[in-house]
Amino acid sequence: MKIRLTLLLAFSFLILAFNDVFATHIRAGEITAERVSVQTLTYRITVVGYTDLRSNVVFGPGDIDFGDGRSEVLNTKSDIVSVEPLGNQIEKNTFVITHTYQGPGQYVIRFKEFNRNDRTLNMDNSVDTPFYVETMIIIDPFFGINNSPVLTIPPVDNGAVNVRYIHNPGAYDPDGDSLAYVMDVPKQEFERPVNNYRNPGTPEFSFNREDGGTPAFLTLDNVTGDLIWDAPGLAGQFNVAFKILEYRKINGVFRLIGYVVRDMQIIIENSNNKRPELILPPDLCVVAGTNIQEIIQGVDPDGDPIKIEIFGDPVEITSSPGSYSPLSVFQPSPGIITFNWQTVCSHVRAREYQVRVRITDQPRSGPALVDIKTWNITVIGPPPVLEEIEQLQGRSVDIKWNPYSCGTSAETMQVWRRLNSDPYEPDSCETGIRPGYELIGTTNMGTFNLLDNNFGEGLAPGNTYCYRLVAAYPSPRLGESIVSEELCITIDVDVPLITNVSVEVTDTENGEVFIKWTPPYDIDREQFPGPFTYELLRNTGFTGNQNRVSVITTSDTLFTDTGLNTENLVYNYKVILKENTTTIDSSSSASTVRLDPVIINEAIELNWSFNVSWNNSLSQFKHEVYRNRTDPGSLDEDNFTLIAEVDPTINGFTYFDDGSHNGVSLQKDIEYCYYVITKGAYNISQIEYPLENKSQVICARPDDNRLPCPPVLTFEGPECSAYLSDKGCGFNTFVHDLSWEPDFSGECDDELSGFRLYFSPDGEQGVFSLAGTFTAFDLVTTIRNLPDYKGCYYITAVDRSGNESEPSNTVCVDNCPNYELPNAFTPNGDGINELFMAYDNPFAKCPRFVEAVEIIIANRWGVEVFNFNSLESNENDIFIRWDGRDKNGNDLPAGTYFYSATVKFDVFAPSLKEKKFKGTVQIIR
Repeated sequence: MKIRLTLLLAFSFLILAFNDVFATHIRAGEITAERVSVQTLTYRITVVGYTDLRSNVVFGPGDIDFGDGRSEVLNTKSDIVSVEPLGNQIEKNTFVITHTYQGPGQYVIRFKEFNRNDRTLNMDNSVDTPFYVETMIIIDPFFGINNSPVLTIPPVDNGAVNVRYIHNPGAYDPDGDSLAYVMDVPKQEFERPVNNYRNPGTPEFSFNREDGGTPAFLTLDNVTGDLIWDAPGLAGQFNVAFKILEYRKINGVFRLIGYVVRDMQIIIENSNNKRPELILPPDLCVVAGTNIQEIIQGVDPDGDPIKIEIFGDPVEITSSPGSYSPLSVFQPSPGIITFNWQTVCSHVRAREYQVRVRITDQPRSGPALVDIKTWNITVIGPPPVLEEIEQLQGRSVDIKWNPYSCGTSAETMQVWRRLNSDPYEPDSCETGIRPGYELIGTTNMGTFNLLDNNFGEGLAPGNTYCYRLVAAYPSPRLGESIVSEELCITIDVDVPLITNVSVEVTDTENGEVFIKWTPPYDIDREQFPGPFTYELLRNTGFTGNQNRVSVITTSDTLFTDTGLNTENLVYNYKVILKENTTTIDSSSSASTVRLDPVIINEAIELNWSFNVSWNNSLSQFKHEVYRNRTDPGSLDEDNFTLIAEVDPTINGFTYFDDGSHNGVSLQKDIEYCYYVITKGAYNISQIEYPLENKSQVICARPDDNRLPCPPVLTFEGPECSAYLSDKGCGFNTFVHDLSWEPDFSGECDDELSGFRLYFSPDGEQGVFSLAGTFTAFDLVTTIRNLPDYKGCYYITAVDRSGNESEPSNTVCVDNCPNYELPNAFTPNGDGINELFMAYDNPFAKCPRFVEAVEIIIANRWGVEVFNFNSLESNENDIFIRWDGRDKNGNDLPAGTYFYSATVKFDVFAPSLKEKKFKGTVQIIR
């Protein structure tokens, strides 16, 4: 009996000793940073450590490094802000410290605590390994105020052998930023992993999944944050770490703006307990203002009591937060909780709200097990309401809408337009606009109308324009509303409508274009009784009035324009409506159709373009593609056959000819010729449809590899100093006027599709980059908003097959440097001529293209009284601005002083890069 008692006591002491060593000291931890105010860069930094009460090792002290070169030793034993028991022998220890950063930057906040506990199975020598976590914040005025994510679910749950383990941090971002999750490696200090870390999900520690399948795994869902270990194979303690990454959409791109690392310990025990199970409602999408009431159910296979809790965004937000009941209590299985959330306008955001639901059982013995699931709720903006659309003078319309129901939360109202109606109803949870609409304006939420004059061009008579609204919400939450219902208006036909601008003959000199138009159907006959005449204007190009010609004045409504270069040029036409000799109004302009080929892999891609006032994108009217069929190169229309009908709403204005229409591949040595017929319509009934218009005929070979000749480039802008003669001293937006001529001599390809202009700011030997692309009809351009005058250009020609010529001649222009100083100033306090400084008036004496100024001023005995280096001044001020005081701030007496200055200029010419000045300046008091 005595022997048995001795053995029992010895075994008991062994168990106690094992628990004391094995029991974890700090199980998990993380750091969060909260911006205290918008005026200062002061942050409230919170360090949280989860400790096991079975350990006799206290939490801390530890070192916190703020990432800006400053650090502190935190005596967490005495500086703890709060200690909160969480059950399962776990305490949450929180301490808070404030820290002010000196300026913008990226800062990694680090916390290191002395020792982890012993016997962590997936690292070496854990008892002598520090516990380390970090959080990164970015302070950037362009990013806005930012707070790091808050982790709302503590890592307090143990797991069981052969049972799937799940943890979720319940991350909530106070700013509504997007979060993502990635695995990390536990570390012992900055950028230093613990010794010999191994993933617990590998065969060393895991053998089978919970369902008996293989292989076992440990994964982290990068969207939901679910950390799943399916399933542990050994009892013991393990450490894992992961990052919660914080992204914000800035200028249309998601940028990483911070992260939080959680390092946590998982204790796995032997147990026969089974995991409880959750039954969630389907994911929801609701309009702001909806009151959500849903039942969440849970059950335990063993019949043990269960507790259902909710974490995450809806219960953490400060404005109208969600709630649930009963609140964090065990109840018989099966059990339910009721979730309630009155959504409001400020809840609208692009990202869904992730509701983390956790169920915990209460077994009679062994570890409590949990299951966690994510329930998504999306809150979208209600649709705006269009009130009316009214046509005004100048072929414009006034779009009006009602004040938006979420106007205090949304940021802008977007106004979208399309030709003809698309009366779709958005799908459930669909926000924003569908393709096919053009954004024509954006207003603030205090504006309830927008004038659409088609960007100054006027809306096209006879067309039906349809409008919709979308409310957009501010960064970082973003989000959009449901689109409004559609309202449409057809513009009155009180001017002629051009219906045809068709190339009938393709030629460089004798080309022909057929133009047809309608009378002004809806004109006010009392004001304008008629009769009417029409002046037909022709211009070169798709738009504009380049090379404007008055072709004819007639009472007819059709005309064939002859003697044109339809092979190489595009023309646009406009009809001026006249009563007797008085001009009433004009039609919208309409251009010819331009067809261009591109050689692609022994095939020919056809692309056609135009600028017309009717709609050429209608599914009921297919565009037709014709190709010559017998005599290669023949332009006789009878020699062409229809090879394709293109739906512009699906394929756009392009067709790829590889011979598949008839099964005969294109041959490299044959020249193929094409033209297209576009088809479209206005939205009025008086016209016969479709409106058909031909392109010019183009020809190309699939093996075209001839290069065009380089163009000849000229610079036609004024000389630098002449250009600046009337510009102020701070002027810094320059322009270059360029022109060029194509070269069709020799064996060069003369079928051009365009030009490419290249620019170097660093001289003829510098690196040239593409500055612009131009059509074959563009021979002049103005390069605007240049930071200075100097620069070099060359241009290349590109043929219809995409072949690019050699560079043209290089044209360079240089800056015109200037720097002048006065010979006297009067620092006497009268506010006039108080400073010795470079001239800022008249403009001819302004400092120009100055990089740096250095000056030394001495008195008549050679003693230095003042020196200045612009590179050491604020904002590199090159004006000097000497106030007549010596180095000690004392007023110098009136008299003559001597200066020696060096000025460096931004120029190409080596001889002009630096200039030395010597002179005198007189102080007059």
